[in-house]
Amino acid sequence: MILFSKRNLYYTDYQWTIYIPNDPRVNGRPDHTAFNKNEGNEMVYLINKLMMIWDYRFANTGNKMEKLIHDKLPAEISSQEEVQNWLKTNLKF
Repeated sequence: MILFSKRNLYYTDYQWTIYIPNDPRVNGRPDHTAFNKNEGNEMVYLINKLMMIWDYRFANTGNKMEKLIHDKLPAEISSQEEVQNWLKTNLKF
């Protein structure tokens, strides 16, 4: 189920790489796989996956995640799991 997609993104400065099916950067569960916050497909994948895991249903929640990641994610956070943990701590409603 897709809750958040490319059309929901607030920012437009992403690069859009084509990934092979089942690439861990855009498929599966968030894990130790490297995360590139400048890559649109990775951003959409991670936001959508976390919205499903945390049972968030509204695109504006995805936009809050996107803005936090885009603007405030510390440079030393580099994996999907680390982003997930950082968001869990820093996402406020």
